[in-house]
Amino acid sequence: MSRIPTASLLLALPVTLASTPLWADLTPAEVWGDWRQYMQSMGYQVEASEAFDGADLTVSDVTLKMDMAEEGGDFSLSLGTLRFEPEGDGAVNIRMPNVMPMTINVAPETPEDEPVSMVLNYAQTAPVMRASGSAEALQYDYAADSISLTLAGLKVGEESYTEEEAKFTLTGSGVSSRTEMTGTDTRRYDQSGRIDNLQYDVVMKTPEDPARVAVKGGVDQVVFDGSGTLPMIDAGADVAAMMREGLTFGGSFTAGAGRTDMQVSDPENGEFQLASSSTGAKLGVAMGPEGLSYDGGQQNIEVSVTAADMPFPIQFSMAESAFNLKMPVMKSEEPQDFAFGVKLDSFKMSDMIWGIFDPTGQLPRDPATLVVDLSGKAKLLFELMDPEVTATMGDEAPGEIHELNVNEVSLDVAGAEFDATGAITFDNDDMQTVPGMPKPVGALDLSLVGGVALLDKLVTMGLIPQEQALGARMMMGLFTVPGEGEDSLTSRIEFTEEGGILANGQQIK
Repeated sequence: MSRIPTASLLLALPVTLASTPLWADLTPAEVWGDWRQYMQSMGYQVEASEAFDGADLTVSDVTLKMDMAEEGGDFSLSLGTLRFEPEGDGAVNIRMPNVMPMTINVAPETPEDEPVSMVLNYAQTAPVMRASGSAEALQYDYAADSISLTLAGLKVGEESYTEEEAKFTLTGSGVSSRTEMTGTDTRRYDQSGRIDNLQYDVVMKTPEDPARVAVKGGVDQVVFDGSGTLPMIDAGADVAAMMREGLTFGGSFTAGAGRTDMQVSDPENGEFQLASSSTGAKLGVAMGPEGLSYDGGQQNIEVSVTAADMPFPIQFSMAESAFNLKMPVMKSEEPQDFAFGVKLDSFKMSDMIWGIFDPTGQLPRDPATLVVDLSGKAKLLFELMDPEVTATMGDEAPGEIHELNVNEVSLDVAGAEFDATGAITFDNDDMQTVPGMPKPVGALDLSLVGGVALLDKLVTMGLIPQEQALGARMMMGLFTVPGEGEDSLTSRIEFTEEGGILANGQQIK
């Protein structure tokens, strides 16, 4: 990741002109000059012509360019003509064109690959941009009736794609944002924004494949809040270098009700349709020298799938799906925190699906729930954001795990409940006790309620052969002891300092 991706520029486009430290009485030259310096520090080549008409500044033929080192191509964005007009209260209005075309060229990586050229149009309806404040507290306000990003052209090799073969349209209405900036050498920013309604329409079809994929959908009430620190160093868009100097970012997205409809038209294999909806969603992202983290989820999910080779629709729902991920990205001498989590709450299948493998209703059809919550410490042996380092790693191990905490692993399904908790440390200086991995020391506590009854039902239904069930019962007898209550088993697996493994106090290694 030596370059900031194009998507980042698109998301930031309405507020880039705010990313400048200004003075109490702002002038058009100061706004444009500082904005130009900001974009150059991000790795863009800025081309433009400047002309004054009284106090107003017109900047024409504005183009931003960047070489995409990893992809072997280039990116350019044409802003057209910008007008910077001072107001009587010391603020500056920025007038922009309604359409800003951007071109992406990707060179072939191998002789077998073909070059790709793409044109996207970024459009705005009734945009209003206003910079005000001072160097200590710059405020930037943006609003537009609508914004859109549209694929205007796609060419692969010598073949150009029509709208029926390649289509991408993203449209938002009721757009507003506010950004507050401080600092010069290091810029601190706080942002908030809102899109009342966001719609997308995508079509994909390649000449080699007869199938045509069409995806439509939308979401209401998209809200964003974020903040960060951007070091103004001469590093282009080298994320690794910027993070070493203190680059940080944290933000959260929330959304209301949303829906997606997918249709695959395939003359060889038949039609396929998928419809999904939810009543809300969220996504949190944070990045800095201490690591990268994501967390998100959706509420009240409904999914329906129909296909030509299915006798009936596949339908399922969940009250909530969620995930979280945290990982180090910078090389460090000391172990750093990591985490991973997944939650699928109250998963339900339609009776038609149950009827496939349980037509007589022997299994409880209560909603199923899965929770995975892991954390620990690991040492990264290279800088994840530095592509030059990752390209020369070869077969070397990317890192070392030092601690693993099983905060919760639980599964409640078909009348059985499984739970696991525990903590294990790893000695990376000892790779002989357990060949091929660092020596573990710690314990895991496991419990299973209703497992034997579920196993018996699966055998009766013919889903598990009797001999496999016998092997499973033998394993339960070796590694578990009776717990409290009927059909309850527990087990404590210990990894000792001497390299032994105990199950409920009994040596098994």
